[in-house]
Amino acid sequence: MVTMALALLLCVLGGTARAAQLDAQTVEAWLSQLSQMLASRQPLNDPRETIDPARDGQALFSYDFGTVAAASQIAPQAERIAQVDIRTDALADCAGLRVGMTLDDALDGAQVSGGETQLCVLELWADGPGWRWAYIGEDGVYGVETVTYGGEAASLREYTLTYLIDGGLISGIRLRVCAATQAEAEAGLRTAQEIAGRQRGEVYASANGAEVFAEQDMQVMGAPVIGVAVEKLVARVGEPQQVQTLPGGRLLVYAGAVAELGLNEQTGEEVVLSVSATGEALEGPRGLRVGMSVQEAAALFACRQDVYASGGMLYVEGEAMGEPPCGELIREDGGAQLRYLCLRQSGQTGVLEIGVQAGLVAYWRLSGEERRAADGEGGALGAAQRALPGGGLSAPRAAPG
Repeated sequence: MVTMALALLLCVLGGTARAAQLDAQTVEAWLSQLSQMLASRQPLNDPRETIDPARDGQALFSYDFGTVAAASQIAPQAERIAQVDIRTDALADCAGLRVGMTLDDALDGAQVSGGETQLCVLELWADGPGWRWAYIGEDGVYGVETVTYGGEAASLREYTLTYLIDGGLISGIRLRVCAATQAEAEAGLRTAQEIAGRQRGEVYASANGAEVFAEQDMQVMGAPVIGVAVEKLVARVGEPQQVQTLPGGRLLVYAGAVAELGLNEQTGEEVVLSVSATGEALEGPRGLRVGMSVQEAAALFACRQDVYASGGMLYVEGEAMGEPPCGELIREDGGAQLRYLCLRQSGQTGVLEIGVQAGLVAYWRLSGEERRAADGEGGALGAAQRALPGGGLSAPRAAPG
């Protein structure tokens, strides 16, 4: 009966605190509970055989959940515990997590994106030294760590909670406790701030409250153009420099822009199928223009969380990822593409593609259906590129700052 009660206590110990809100008080309360529980448990080893004089006389206590290192010989006392290693799901940690839970549980909703460093800062404490970051390797995240401080300046303690990740699951949990100085805490915080600063420079799309891309946004120069008669487009943007005939329709070629035309099968009327721009003159949906910074362009449309240059989902409103309405950042050779989809009343998918090179919008393309084939030398975008002076992409403005 006592054994069952202790096992139950091991499973529930840890509470419901999440790593994102972890503070010294939570850790200390958990250590106190753990110490009280272990006082009535016999370790699986003889701790006296593991005493390390070089580490303040610490002894290693082995239990069914893992080990506890403490400067004690009889039972681990809370104030003398230096490290707790959890290797099974028998014990919940001070943030309420266990071995076997997922990487998403360890991240607690934070987004991880690789950059120039192998560390990604997930959160910085607003009320004192403390942070949370992820360790990134070739196979993705292999560790998530929270560092926080407690006590007065003269007796400061550093608490480090680390989740070891293997195959997308928490394979081990380690809580380390050690003495620290104010200078050490401030130096660690500066490191985290510097890494976070570099990450902000790699953010292509910042979380915002903008509306998702919708059919009413499919405008050029402030008016709907997709599916409208070609005469209405010409009346708004002017006569084209040239007209090219394709097997399936025609192209109206402007300086740095191209409109792709086709027939409305129901009315027989020639209508606009897509508009592509590589020059700065044409204004796209919500004021989008070539030459904008990627951050300016992304701010025009919904973004649920920060998305980095490595790519990711901007938002998902459809039934599944990749179904309209949705937005994503896709890596391309030498750049990236912001891609937004919406569902039109006709049942077709409206598409806005924004090409990014060197952090600036190099082109955008608005179309009334999914692209039928790769747009290369013979497509509308290729024609827009050739229409510019020199036959290539326009040289965007220099990035702000």
